[in-house]
Order: sequence, then C-alpha cells, then structure tokens
Amino acid sequence: MSSAVLYLAIVAVWAVVLVPMWLRRDTEAGITRLLHKRAEEPTADTTPPDTLEEAPEPPQPDHGARPARPGRAAVIARRRRRTAGLSLLAMTTIVLTATGVAPWWAVLPPVVLLAGHLALLRVAVGMDAARAQAAAEARAKAREAARLAAQPTEPAETAEPAEVIELVPADEVFDQYADDRRAVGE
Repeated sequence: MSSAVLYLAIVAVWAVVLVPMWLRRDTEAGITRLLHKRAEEPTADTTPPDTLEEAPEPPQPDHGARPARPGRAAVIARRRRRTAGLSLLAMTTIVLTATGVAPWWAVLPPVVLLAGHLALLRVAVGMDAARAQAAAEARAKAREAARLAAQPTEPAETAEPAEVIELVPADEVFDQYADDRRAVGE
C-alpha cells in the first residue's frame, strides 16, 4: 500500500511541475514555427509570379543571445501556481494520512517542499523590495539631476575665492638610507 502512495506522489509532482513546463515550452515553440510557416507561404495575388515581391524574411532568433526575462506578472503568476500546487499536494497527503490510506511520514515531503517554497518566496519578496527601492532611488536621482540641470547656474564671480597656502620646504630632506635610520640588524 505504501508504494501506491509513492506513485501517487510522483504523479502529483509530475502533474504540478513538469506538465505546465512542457506546455509552456511547446506553446512557445509552436508560435515560432507558426510565424516561420506563415512567412514561407505564397501570397494569393492575381499578379504574375515574376512581378510578385518577395516577402521579407522574419528576423531569425539569435540563439547565442540571452533570452528575455519574463515579466513581473508572469513571475508572480508562476509563484502563485507553484504555491497552490504545493498546498494542494500537502492537503492531499494530510487527508490521505488522516483517513489511514498513507503512513504518517508521507506528509513530511510535501510539507517540507511547501515550507522551503515559502522560505524562498520570503527571500524573493525581500529582493523585489530591494529592487523596487533601488529603482525609486535611481528615479529620484534622475529627477534631482534634471532639476539641477534646469536650474539657472550662478555666475563664476560670486563664487568664494580659494585660499592659497604656501608650502614651506623642509630644511632636511628625508633619506631612508641614512645610517641613523637603518633598521636594527642591518
């Protein structure tokens, strides 16, 4: 009976994590294929084929470039889905344990996964707040710089004159190799 619970847990994790990942990857690849296929299709014009203008080729994706980061809404939606899935998995194992179908230790992995995920979310919230604060400070500096640039500058005559200090040369030049300045033991 305990192997059945293990298989159920594997299927649940597979359904919660891997299926959405595969669907997302297939959707992105399908859209790319669809765009390339449409660009290759001939146009149905009544003009003779020799006067048809060639369709411009779509820009080829640069596989060496870094992929674009997902937007904030996509990241938050992914976090919510993952939290909901892990919560559902934890609740399911708790119900199975309470009904006697699963042993008591079957609750531990989903609860540990959920706790770890919540800890990571806490760190992510801190990072998001720090990023938002840094962006706000950068905007404030830019506004301040724009305000100072727009402000009329004062003429140079009103600046306070600098005080000139005369340096008096020392009578004795420092010589690090002088006999009275050598380290002991040399």
